[in-house]
Amino acid sequence: MDPEDLADEYVRKADTLAAAKRTEEALGVYDLAVGVYPDCTEAWTGKANVLRLQGKRREALECAERALEIGLSPVAETLRDILVDELRREGAIR
Repeated sequence: MDPEDLADEYVRKADTLAAAKRTEEALGVYDLAVGVYPDCTEAWTGKANVLRLQGKRREALECAERALEIGLSPVAETLRDILVDELRREGAIR
């Protein structure tokens, strides 16, 4: 199977796990996706979203920024902006 297609399958599975609030499992599956296809913006964005829900905003921001390094992603851009705002309000960044 093509790595990009396999990553897409992993992302779908991780999204389902995340929706079921099985966040640790979802993170593991997002990691599988980027392991087979490191340029999978959907996996980096999904991972960022789950990390944000877990309160791990700095890690989430790193993932959102990684997605944006790969390419244009309105979802990752919005998520990055939200994370930056939240981290500023917490005093974690300027």
